[in-house]
Amino acid sequence: MDHNLDLNKFLWKKRLILIKNNLSNLSHAEKELKKYKNKLIKNKIEYFFLKHKFSYNVVLIGLDGQVKYKSNTLNLEKIFHLISQMPLANY
Repeated sequence: MDHNLDLNKFLWKKRLILIKNNLSNLSHAEKELKKYKNKLIKNKIEYFFLKHKFSYNVVLIGLDGQVKYKSNTLNLEKIFHLISQMPLANY
C-alpha cells in the first residue's frame, strides 16, 4: 500500500474505511470485509489497510471527505447503519 494515499480522487465517488494494519486487527478485519463484500460495493465503500500511526484502528471517511466514524474495532454493521442515516445514503 502506498503511504501517500490521495484521498481527493475518491471525493464524492467513494466512502473510505481506513484500517490500521496491525496484527490484533488484521485477521478479523479481513474476514469481515470478505463477508460483507457485496454490501461494501452497494454502499460505495473502498477500504485500505494502512501502516500509518493514527489514533484509531478504523476510520470511516464519507463521500464529502469528512471523518464520519472512528473506532478501535471494525464493526461493519454499525458502519452500514451509520451510512443509512446520512443525507447522501443513497447517492
